Amino acid sequence: MNDATADAAAAGGERLSKRLAAQLGCSRREAEQLVAQGAVSVDGQPATAPQQRVMAHQRVSVTPGTSAAPPAPATLLLHKPAGIDCADPKLWSRLQRDASDALHGRPAVPGLFMGQRCVAPLATHESGLVVFTQVPAVARRLLDDAPLVEHEYTVEIDGEADPALLPRLRPARASIGSRREGRTGLRVVLHGPEPGQIEALCRTAGLAVATLKRLRIGRLPLAGLAAGQWRCLRGQERF
Repeated sequence: MNDATADAAAAGGERLSKRLAAQLGCSRREAEQLVAQGAVSVDGQPATAPQQRVMAHQRVSVTPGTSAAPPAPATLLLHKPAGIDCADPKLWSRLQRDASDALHGRPAVPGLFMGQRCVAPLATHESGLVVFTQVPAVARRLLDDAPLVEHEYTVEIDGEADPALLPRLRPARASIGSRREGRTGLRVVLHGPEPGQIEALCRTAGLAVATLKRLRIGRLPLAGLAAGQWRCLRGQERF
């Protein structure tokens, strides 16, 4: 053990990215990308953070054939249950990947969640389709072009909903659906809604919202995703 390694070990080890960069002869940034892709292990265990400390005696290895190039940006669709905050830093650890997407989609390496931006949020008490993305074009479509993108919801109203009240929900379009257990179901469609806008429209119309669930954004439906699951946007899918 040389003096530098001994000093690192005495201090509790050195940063994984520093060790990896020296081991591979690459830059720290490239080393961090390898960790983000899930390609690095320490003593056979997957490394999850480039800043984790490693000791001189620990074995750091990289999956053969892995490139340090950053992974392609991704867009993630999730079925958010009511009670989960879209801004929760532990959001992804509280969700599960859709089984079919896990088989056929891209690997769920740590880099898949880095820098994800929520471009179609829901309030904590609301549920349904939410979109996170690393792709600038998707962000522009759902934010800058929001007035062009239609969102569809099911809204449960406490009690009976008088059809005469529905025109008051404009600019949203609303129709009455099923009735159950003292509640009336509404189908509500609105282009580029602001967070909380539909609930505010209902309140103004004298309708008390019990639950709100987003079923569709543009051409992409929630169908197929169970509550608490997420999947990657597929190559042929467009909003």
